[in-house]
Amino acid sequence: MTDPSSSASASLELLLHEIEATPREYWVDLLETLRQFREKISSKTPLIVNAEQAKKNQAAIDLLDSWLDESEDASEHQQAWDFLKATLDEDRLSNRPLFP
Repeated sequence: MTDPSSSASASLELLLHEIEATPREYWVDLLETLRQFREKISSKTPLIVNAEQAKKNQAAIDLLDSWLDESEDASEHQQAWDFLKATLDEDRLSNRPLFP
């Protein structure tokens, strides 16, 4: 079985070889062609998503959404923030507060 990273490395080396073999005055055109190609294929090719990472991301999104729930009381958030600020400022090496 072929190692995908070695295949990618070989492809990159070939790509770099082709770029170096192209006269420098054409590099701007080559870059533009490459950009157009990338834009064309990126609109057709779905993103490859790691399913495990997507689950972790969704869990974080759900947590953030729950924090933004409009049914929450704003004074409860303010109390939590005041407590957190006071706790973080306790036993600091500096005399300056972390959150002024």
